[in-house]
Amino acid sequence: MSRRRAGGIVGLLVILGFVGYLSVSPPAALTPLLTGDRPGASAGQEVPAIEGAPDVRIAVAGDTGTGTPAEEATGGRMAAEGGERPYDALLLLGDLIYDVGDATLVDRVVTEPFAPVLDSGAQLLPVLGNHDYGSGEQQQILTALGADAPWYAAQVGSVRVLVLDSNRVDDPEQTQWLRETLAAPQAAGTWTVAAMHHPAYSAGHHGSDLSVREAWGPLFADAGVPLVLAGHDHDYQRSTPQDGVIYVVSGAGAKTRPVGHQDFTAVSSATLHYLDLLAYDDQLVGRAIDQDGNLLDSFTITR
Repeated sequence: MSRRRAGGIVGLLVILGFVGYLSVSPPAALTPLLTGDRPGASAGQEVPAIEGAPDVRIAVAGDTGTGTPAEEATGGRMAAEGGERPYDALLLLGDLIYDVGDATLVDRVVTEPFAPVLDSGAQLLPVLGNHDYGSGEQQQILTALGADAPWYAAQVGSVRVLVLDSNRVDDPEQTQWLRETLAAPQAAGTWTVAAMHHPAYSAGHHGSDLSVREAWGPLFADAGVPLVLAGHDHDYQRSTPQDGVIYVVSGAGAKTRPVGHQDFTAVSSATLHYLDLLAYDDQLVGRAIDQDGNLLDSFTITR
């Protein structure tokens, strides 16, 4: 082999290695160009102290059911952040048990990784994901986790959480239940937050679920629901307001995939994290926190 050819091969390998390094650990300024992420203004900052005394605090994570160290790290970060103000509820946004929803794994991949949060008094709110249907044991999973049905309303202090089964978005009984529940009179000061697995707005691997958007989006908008949570795509995303509703994807509780951005994207990041949701009388505060205890994003919804 000639010296010139050998030098060319070495140079190519150096370039490929550098590109590979950038794709794994890109400088912050280059991250949006190389990965498609759209970082939030608060990304990388330390999580600030909680201001005032929130009425309700909810930990939110999706696609957690791996039983891996990454899932345990998410549970550990929740516990660390919830030390002085423990969580009132733990909302898991589906794919509770990979790969096929084996109900015998409930303890190992659901309750044990989040035991520090649950043992401090948090109410568990499970959502069914597509993987939870693989074995046909989805109801056994819910029953083991204390839920009677795949769609239900849970009152956590001043926050009413409407859990939906987006695997059955075409079920007229569920949509009618949602319509009636949204129309039911609520106590003054109640916040309504909807939760499901498949996102109506997503720039991630799976993308937007248009059936969810078309069936339920108008109901959320008409009822003035301020926040809709979903998983399925293994990333973090926050939308710009869509008909007055903010849609958040929090599906990177145990693994990630690359994410991009679309015209509805305010923030997107392929980072392991969970969402810390704080409810006050006049505002909802969301803080996406990575496993190192840094912010990915923060937002406030006022009324």
